[in-house]
Amino acid sequence: MCLFSAIYSQYYFRTPYYLVFKNRTIYRTSMAKGKINKTFVDNLELRAKGQKFYYDDVLMGFGIRVGAKVKAYFVQRDIAGRTVRTTLGRHGDITTTQARRTAEGMLVDMRQGVNPNERKRASQVRSITLGGAADLYLADNKLRAPKTIKSFHEAMRLHLSDWQKRPLAEITRQMVYDRHRRIGASSGKYAANAAMRSFRVAYRRAMRQHEDLPLCPTVNVDWFPEQPRDAAIPAEQLAALYKDIQAMPNAIRRDYYLLVLFTGLRRNSAEVMAWEHVDFDKDVLQIPNPKGGTTRAFVLPLSDYLVDILQRRRVENEQLFPGNAWVFPSAKAGSGHISEPKLTPKEKTAMAVPFSIHGLRHTWMTAANAAGLSQYDIKMLANHSLPKGDVTAGYIGAHTESLRASQQRVTDYLRSYIIPADGA
Repeated sequence: MCLFSAIYSQYYFRTPYYLVFKNRTIYRTSMAKGKINKTFVDNLELRAKGQKFYYDDVLMGFGIRVGAKVKAYFVQRDIAGRTVRTTLGRHGDITTTQARRTAEGMLVDMRQGVNPNERKRASQVRSITLGGAADLYLADNKLRAPKTIKSFHEAMRLHLSDWQKRPLAEITRQMVYDRHRRIGASSGKYAANAAMRSFRVAYRRAMRQHEDLPLCPTVNVDWFPEQPRDAAIPAEQLAALYKDIQAMPNAIRRDYYLLVLFTGLRRNSAEVMAWEHVDFDKDVLQIPNPKGGTTRAFVLPLSDYLVDILQRRRVENEQLFPGNAWVFPSAKAGSGHISEPKLTPKEKTAMAVPFSIHGLRHTWMTAANAAGLSQYDIKMLANHSLPKGDVTAGYIGAHTESLRASQQRVTDYLRSYIIPADGA
């Protein structure tokens, strides 16, 4: 007999209290015995504090728990040396007669070693569907970029829609393996990997709530190899890159690409840049809503070359778009600012050094490393999180002037490679 059972047996018969174990602490809780019927239960008064347990003196193991707000029926019995109690329902939601009938059947199962709590958990596991797991994932408190949420929705809609109502416990490793291969054949390896990553994050979120879920079946996925699509541009190609950008007919797009190259800003942060975010008195740029949301807002110090780009845009914008609030305005975009400024296939073909927007960000970080910036300065200028668990990182704050010097070093490094093309 376990310690709890021994203590329970001793106090059940000798005192009007029994002991409850919770978080390794023993609590004394009031209990009593009597004939449990509707009249008896109706006359029980709610407790000012604590709980009182009443056990039926006819059906052993059947009882009602009275607390400060509710009265709830339960059954209790030792199974394999451990005391197991499970709630049948609240008084008022079910009748005393219904509770007694349910208890009779459940106690029969418990005498045969069936744990109703384990059965209940198994039932809950069988009920959580992929759609339910997706809702859990999207409803948690973690801040996610709109692009991340959009990609998740697309994966669920385009590739996993027929699994939305299927219980997670029924989605096998073989099913996941086959679906991954099928998506790869029909939509490409990147889409297949993205779909399975979306499935995995939803499943793992459900596992936190339903501990009896089996291991995520994506362990059986043979992920397709992916080549970096946003690679940094080698230093020896920077002059040709600069020449390609300067040859573009649209001055706004030219300056947009140059600003991303010389700041390492993410595409969206540069697109939505407004003049209210630019402080020419302090030569800083505010990024109020970067990836990760407003809690990741930061101030970016500007180098001399970046100030020149922004001052040029302010003068030219007043001629082309007088009174426009955006640094990179657009007459075609509904938002009023430049949107999705990707290179067209025709533009890429005409360029000596084709590039992607995120590739320019990678180029800036590569240049920052080559210019000798510390990893902490690179992370703060790129708005990356500092290493978790790093005690030193916890003491480092963003000092604007110190970071401005680092920003200037990256600018000088990049310009040292484009000077031949700049004609300086």
